[in-house]
Amino acid sequence: MLRGVSAEAVRAAEAPLLAAGEPLMLRAARALADHVHEMLPASAGRDGGVARVLVLAGAGANGGDGLHAAAMLRGEGVAADAVATAERIHGEAAAALRDAGGAILPLADTAPGVLEETLAAADLVLDAILGIGGRPEVPPTLGPLLAVVAAARVPVLAVDLPSFVDATTGQAAPEALTAHATITFGAVKAGLLLPGGAERAGALHLVDLGLATHLEGPAAVLRLEDADVRAVWPGPGRDATKYSRGVVALAAGSDPFPGAAVLAVSGAARAGAGMVRCIAPQAVLDQVLRERPETVGHRVERAVGGPAAVDLAAVGRTDALVVGPGLPPEDPRACAGVDRLRRDPHDGTDRDGTDRTGRDHGSHDGDPHGRLDRGVIDAGGLATLTPQHRFGPDVVLTPHRGEAERLADRLDIDPGLPAPSLATALAAATGATVLLKGAVTVIAPGDGGPLRAQDDATPQLATAGTGDVLAGVLGTLLAAGLTGPDAAALAALLHGRAGRLASHDGLRPLVALDVAAHLPEVIGTILAGALP
Repeated sequence: MLRGVSAEAVRAAEAPLLAAGEPLMLRAARALADHVHEMLPASAGRDGGVARVLVLAGAGANGGDGLHAAAMLRGEGVAADAVATAERIHGEAAAALRDAGGAILPLADTAPGVLEETLAAADLVLDAILGIGGRPEVPPTLGPLLAVVAAARVPVLAVDLPSFVDATTGQAAPEALTAHATITFGAVKAGLLLPGGAERAGALHLVDLGLATHLEGPAAVLRLEDADVRAVWPGPGRDATKYSRGVVALAAGSDPFPGAAVLAVSGAARAGAGMVRCIAPQAVLDQVLRERPETVGHRVERAVGGPAAVDLAAVGRTDALVVGPGLPPEDPRACAGVDRLRRDPHDGTDRDGTDRTGRDHGSHDGDPHGRLDRGVIDAGGLATLTPQHRFGPDVVLTPHRGEAERLADRLDIDPGLPAPSLATALAAATGATVLLKGAVTVIAPGDGGPLRAQDDATPQLATAGTGDVLAGVLGTLLAAGLTGPDAAALAALLHGRAGRLASHDGLRPLVALDVAAHLPEVIGTILAGALP
């Protein structure tokens, strides 16, 4: 599990080590120089030449890390030079580079065309302008430099984090460089895991500087990795039954959107559900059963304009309920499903929930209203929510940005908030866990725990129906007994990874059913890789 911490927490952890005289900068520089050797292309230095590295060095310790690393690289056969982006840079580190034979070009004094020529000869650029004190605002003096570097298309290695990215929030200036990789020191900064920073960080590499024992308080952001999947995966034991694996019911699909039910059911089935129920009109069920004949169908007479209420509890045992894929908001299943998942307004307790200890978390026998405390509210279900709706943290809302903004409007929340703040506000207002879909998926737990942020997806997932597949996957994981935040993070990871596999790592277009079809392979590959 990657644990992202705030800039304030990093400073507090560094303070006792710096006071004790620990050479943190030299340790960081050594690790940085070692990583430069790994990143330099195989062609660098061929034909009698040498590999060339250019450091963009700012005024603070971040610039010092880059300059010291350049000095070390000079002693190891790499032609490392620097551009000073500030009038004053780290004196000791600058002296070390000059003593090693490196040149430092003051940006303010660089003649037109010189920077372009220098970049044209470079094999790698180190972004060491700003560190954890950086803000997402580029001063006018540095905007042209960043534009020239971006246009040169030279690989960029960010030092600690990309410059002009907020280390805590991830907010990034539009001009901030996009790194191929980031080598971060002491602890992963929360902003590297959140939208903005995550897109610019590239591959993350953490260097241990001994800060771990000095970091206090919980992480600000968590990210699930492959190695964590085995610990939370609800795979079947030797004595498993279809019921112990979890029964997920989906109120999905309508005359205008019948395919949404096929997609959501496929996501649920391919993620390993013990049983999948689909509650839909007969025409929708016919399509679902043609694609997934193992589905248990429950016919409703009319999807729209039918009875004032639909008894979703009458379908039988249900461990998690997915409401909304392909439903118009006026569909009676949308309101009925949301009502079944909401907290009892009279007792204020978590309704008949379950864990994986054998208690029947899905049965409605203990609740005369047939309420559940596990489920997914998506699409048409989201459109029915009002300020009066309250849920438990094992109910997960799955809006995309537009749906989140519309819901925020109804709940008197600023819809223009950054994604982490918007998801957090929606979770606080509803009590549910919120999975805010995007290039980086942000998950705000309904119980107020640390944010989760998953960066597993490919842009090829931006196509109709992939959200329906995600809702089905999430429903299966909730039915198996995972908590809302764990299920949301794992669903986002599996869904994103399946999209990458289906699109050949983003090189080919995909359709939503491709994502569902690749889920078993992704799950098997991750679990096999996690075996001891």
